[in-house]
Amino acid sequence: MDMLSKQELLSRAAARTQTLTNGRLLLYAGANLPSPEAQNAYAPALSAYPAMGPSFAKEQPDTDLVSQLEVAVRSEICALFEAAWAEPRLPSCTIANLAVFHAFSRPGDLLLAPSAAHGGHLSQRRGGTPELAGLVVEDLPFDTQNCQLDAQAAAHQIRQLRPVLVMLGRSVMIKPDDVVPVVEAAREVGARTIFDASHVSGLIAGGTFPNPLSLGVDIMTSSTYKTIPGRPHSLIAGRDLQDGVHLAGFLDRMMLANYDAGKLPAFLVTLQNVRRDGADYARRICLNSQALARELRQLDVTIIAPADDEVFTHQLLVPMDGELAAASVIAKLESVGILVGTCADPGVPGAYALRLGTQFLTAQGLGADDMALVARRLASSLSQAKNKRMKVKRPDSF
Repeated sequence: MDMLSKQELLSRAAARTQTLTNGRLLLYAGANLPSPEAQNAYAPALSAYPAMGPSFAKEQPDTDLVSQLEVAVRSEICALFEAAWAEPRLPSCTIANLAVFHAFSRPGDLLLAPSAAHGGHLSQRRGGTPELAGLVVEDLPFDTQNCQLDAQAAAHQIRQLRPVLVMLGRSVMIKPDDVVPVVEAAREVGARTIFDASHVSGLIAGGTFPNPLSLGVDIMTSSTYKTIPGRPHSLIAGRDLQDGVHLAGFLDRMMLANYDAGKLPAFLVTLQNVRRDGADYARRICLNSQALARELRQLDVTIIAPADDEVFTHQLLVPMDGELAAASVIAKLESVGILVGTCADPGVPGAYALRLGTQFLTAQGLGADDMALVARRLASSLSQAKNKRMKVKRPDSF
């Protein structure tokens, strides 16, 4: 690739929003943009110097405004997710997960978590972020036929292995898991449950995806730029006030010398937007996913998605036959203006799938009636990318 001049880099960066919204078909499942109102609320002067410590007890002068914003953002998070406490200061969900691991476990403790093959994110899984906290990680059982956590097997595993922590949620979630048996088993053995809701937090706030905290999960973590349309950031929320006090104390002692407090006004606006419009947005995302799945099936594209009468999320998977490398398929689609991601095919060991998301198109205003055109364009481009029709490997719904 030819390197651009510095001026050209700055020019293209300034035009990036216009490029993404008008020049791309963005089906990447981990992308979104904050509203113009939220973008304009960013206040860099709030980050001109640190604001270390608890709200209204910070080490630096003239930080009461930061403290008030922290309290306001916590209040919005608690209202959205029916939480008793919230922590809004960490820059990403990977860091949030690491903080939770350190705060609520010790090196050598056992964590049960989703595997990479079943959609586990690097911040959750064996070989990833948990090992920075010294945790021993075992994979949670997975129902490959239904593309869901195997809840009963997981509950049995918890009672047998007696972990300290159980991590739920994944980066590949095409429909909700049944977490209640897992929560019950974890309570029996004294384990804390954590739900990484990075991909579905906007759907939870909008009422189309079950709220893990309402189902008894102890702590929920999330990023803020997928089904929540905000800047890259994180949130942590929980049910037990003492957990919140403990985590905040740990962060103030060990992890937060400074953070970008200038994001707080934008974060507040994003959360207020979710409270106002989130139910409609979540509903439209799920309807668009359902419509896109229906249209792709009619075009004989094999997909991994719920049945038409089941609960959808923002995600669909298109399993690939392996004749082309994932990077090659992504590049070919990018060359015609279609942006997608890849993941492990949760039903076929060693295989991969394209992961599609409808949250960005929904934020642009596209509806279910538009998904026929999206499906036709994607199907045609996939066919061209492979220079043949996709092979059907198995039934396309569960």
